[in-house]
Amino acid sequence: MWNKLWNQVVVYSSSHVDALTTAAWDILKIVLLFIAARIVIAVAAGALGRVLHLRAMKMDARRRDTLHSLIRNIIRYVIYFIFILMSLQVLNFHIETLLAGAGIAGLAIGFGAQSVIKDLLTGFFILFEDQYGVGDYVTINGQTGTVTQVGIRLTRIQAWTGEMQSIPNGMVQEVTNYSRTNSLAVIDVGVNYMTDVHEALSLLDKVMQEVKAISPDLVGPISILGVQDFQADAVLLRATAECNPMTHFGVRRLAQLKIKEAFDKAGIDIPVPQRVVEIKAPGVFMPSNAKADE
Repeated sequence: MWNKLWNQVVVYSSSHVDALTTAAWDILKIVLLFIAARIVIAVAAGALGRVLHLRAMKMDARRRDTLHSLIRNIIRYVIYFIFILMSLQVLNFHIETLLAGAGIAGLAIGFGAQSVIKDLLTGFFILFEDQYGVGDYVTINGQTGTVTQVGIRLTRIQAWTGEMQSIPNGMVQEVTNYSRTNSLAVIDVGVNYMTDVHEALSLLDKVMQEVKAISPDLVGPISILGVQDFQADAVLLRATAECNPMTHFGVRRLAQLKIKEAFDKAGIDIPVPQRVVEIKAPGVFMPSNAKADE
């Protein structure tokens, strides 16, 4: 009895050892293929980075980073696709049949994938026409933010409040790029109608020159444009200054602080809107020119 049982165990084991050994070798081959794929991706990405940093490649850092990100993604997709095909072949799948079936299925679903193809093609046009790149501050289809990624299908921008927005490349229609050229800081300041305008403009010019001396972002000429508008409670003076791209907000805040300090020291009044309220008691006549402070 024991001999019979032992013989059955031996027969069962011998019939499955080959299958287990084959499966183990197949798993090992797939693991080695995966490691090789990762190595190829790393080597290709490194070689791509070195090529893009060659002196012969005359492009700015922004476009170089965008190209590096896009081509690296394409390399990753291609290598992983080849890895999947080779893994299927290791597992004894007939990839020729799969590819032939994929070709027939591709014709069937091609009409439904037109939007994806449009996204891919538009992505390449955006890249080579250099409409925008990673790090640019843009408005795309009314959405404003900093470009964080330009993919082969999607563009991702992050608003200044932190929201991340993904826009299919095929839907990109209107693009305003604020990072390509220098920005213009516009500084408006109101003064009282009783103020000597020429004195205020002279002091405004002096303050703007001081701001230029302390702010590295103010790189262009300063223009004191003069009287911009007559408002209900103030004479509006305007100055402009050319700044590095997207730095005009900070330059304007710094200029307004310095102008407030200088005008206070010189005794020049910066008026604020005031409201006068008339209070009339029932049955009591009050002339229209009689006023009471709020």
